Amino acid sequence: MTEQPWNTARLKALDRIDRSERRFVLVVILLAAVEILFLWGFIQLAEFSNRIHVLIFWSTVSTYTVLVICLAMLWGHISQNTRLVLKAIDLSTKMVLSKTAHAPEVVRNEPDLRITSD
Repeated sequence: MTEQPWNTARLKALDRIDRSERRFVLVVILLAAVEILFLWGFIQLAEFSNRIHVLIFWSTVSTYTVLVICLAMLWGHISQNTRLVLKAIDLSTKMVLSKTAHAPEVVRNEPDLRITSD
């Protein structure tokens, strides 16, 4: 059985989405590793007897905490909406296939150009 062109295009688009999501996750992990390295270096170099160093450390930690929480919430929201859109596309494709499977002729979106006399 040969695949329909629209189904092949849909599968290719879904594969591209999966690849880009994997790349995005890899970039996020690498950036988090760099930031952890930065924080580790700061902890190694800081003199915690100096109140300024303690203040800078806690302001950095609190800023990163708020930033990570907000990014996690945004990521979850976008992922949920993406799943909903992909599910809607999948369901609409199945609905179109079920309707055209029972149709007596192929449904075309071409205008009717026949000349009729009134």
